[in-house]
Amino acid sequence: MNQTTQNETKLFPYYCILYGMSVGLGGIVALVAELKNDLGFSDFDIGMTISCGFAAAFVASLVTAPMADRGHAPLMLRSALMLGILSLITLSIGQDLWHYLVGRGAYGLALGSAYPAAKRTVIVADPKHIGRNLGRMGAADMGGFMTAPLVVTALTALVSWRFAFIGISVLLFVLLPTTFKVQPDTAEKDEARKGLNGLLRIKRLNGALLITMAMFVLIGAFEAIWVLELDHRGASQSFIGLSLTIVALPIAVLSPLGGTLAQKYGARRWSVSIWIIHAVVVLFYGLVPGLGILIGLAFFSGILEGFGFSAASMLVSAAVPEDRQAAAQGLMTAVEVGTGAVASLTLAAIYSSYGDTLAWLITAFSMMILLILGYILTKPEDLKPVRPGIPIEKLRRPFE
Repeated sequence: MNQTTQNETKLFPYYCILYGMSVGLGGIVALVAELKNDLGFSDFDIGMTISCGFAAAFVASLVTAPMADRGHAPLMLRSALMLGILSLITLSIGQDLWHYLVGRGAYGLALGSAYPAAKRTVIVADPKHIGRNLGRMGAADMGGFMTAPLVVTALTALVSWRFAFIGISVLLFVLLPTTFKVQPDTAEKDEARKGLNGLLRIKRLNGALLITMAMFVLIGAFEAIWVLELDHRGASQSFIGLSLTIVALPIAVLSPLGGTLAQKYGARRWSVSIWIIHAVVVLFYGLVPGLGILIGLAFFSGILEGFGFSAASMLVSAAVPEDRQAAAQGLMTAVEVGTGAVASLTLAAIYSSYGDTLAWLITAFSMMILLILGYILTKPEDLKPVRPGIPIEKLRRPFE
């Protein structure tokens, strides 16, 4: 077995775990309309529930991510799966709003711990194929999100939406033995326990984080508004579930190729170009009539996101040394979920008060501003390597 095959085998359990966690997240998103219709939650209640999950993930990613740089990634993944199971059970039996705030918050804690731990290993295990491996990770992530609507729609139709949460918790329980097979990476560890110290003084890292913010303004808007938008336009629960799958399918399929192309042509210009086009597409979300054209635009958005999904993580990785990878990725996750929390709560309120057109326009223009600022800050200034042992051209390439 050659080294590449060994790396792929080593990373497979990480992909499986992230797949399961994404099924849980996708299931929560797909059942938003059921919570609103069955339990009488308002649009603002839905936005607050979603924001609670983002906020919890924000805290978890900052607090726990540096632990992965010290060799504790397997323990973090195991704990995240267990917490995810408990949170889904809470969501299945909840009656009041606070039950769902607690359940969604607990799942946010699980996600905030799992993602930086998995990303560190995926990044340092095989730096020569970082784009492809991050793309595969993205494919597992989106594959889970794509599977979830189909699963919860079927379980809701056969039994109930509460049983759908139970079904997903069973999947996570089945994946639990996988967490005992993951191996800690052998890359340089953060023995000095630097954690997050000094990361925000790295200009290129700040630029990469702004690009990440642009991505998650859209993701926060999508999670808060999309299901409500389709429900308002008369879509059934099964159609809503199908729409989420239609959006996620090209992301899952194209992420490995997108990561490879970003590594080849430069993640900076690749990501900014893709996401600027994406922002232009989002401008039209609230302007087109009916369901058909809207779903077509969303499918095109999925294609764009598939090509651009991994590039920001590559920029973050290239900006910091090997022993700071999880801390930087944790900071990135915190920026993702913090941006998503603010975007989902704010845009849900705007949608509720002023309608979809204004909400999507604000989303699109916010993305454009953040992308332009990120492009400026990630401009390469010199050839000085930030990671010992990696050729200069490999480190400079992402920022071209």
